[in-house]
Amino acid sequence: MMKLYGFAVSNYFNMVKHALLYKDIAFDEVLMFPGMDPAYNDKSPMGKVPSIDTEHGCLAEASVILNYLENTYTAKPLMPADEWQRAKINELMKMAELYFELPARRLFPEVLAGQKVSDDIKNEVRDTITKGCRALAILAKPSPYMFGETITLADIVLRYCMVTCKLVAQSIYQWDVLADVPGLREWDELMASADISQQLERDSQAGMPAFLEAIKGKV
Repeated sequence: MMKLYGFAVSNYFNMVKHALLYKDIAFDEVLMFPGMDPAYNDKSPMGKVPSIDTEHGCLAEASVILNYLENTYTAKPLMPADEWQRAKINELMKMAELYFELPARRLFPEVLAGQKVSDDIKNEVRDTITKGCRALAILAKPSPYMFGETITLADIVLRYCMVTCKLVAQSIYQWDVLADVPGLREWDELMASADISQQLERDSQAGMPAFLEAIKGKV
């Protein structure tokens, strides 16, 4: 059976877990925090989570894993057949990571560990997320999902990138980023209402104490 390595608070872990659950792929979870078990590098060369262990071997990096799952388990597709539409979905997925998740992550030391981040970095992060909101408003018109009536990988990836972004924006700037993109709040509520999303949110809350303990002194 496939194994999924990671921890329930990780948004990248949850992207993959959401896809696995949606596609009804059987898997076992293995709790793993990055950088805490040198032997884990044999599965994920950079020591990052998530990774999966398959009958063929191990695979790391969330975007790579998602593409593998989509191409291998085709019964419940999360991508359309049309290559142009697939490219547009991949475009949004990349944008979600580059302009929402990764910038917001730069402020984790202050949000999660109380370590002051410079105002220069805070200004850079806000500028990047602002540009991301403008781009998202151009690229996608939720109706109700990002690319129409059917959920795709773009919805899953953006959802968990926005979990990070919303947390940081509210904590550092008292900024409701959902208000900056037409239709984004309604889309966010739709995604949050899904049974899988609610299951992963419960898992995340249950795993938070262990996560906070693990990152003490590491942020």
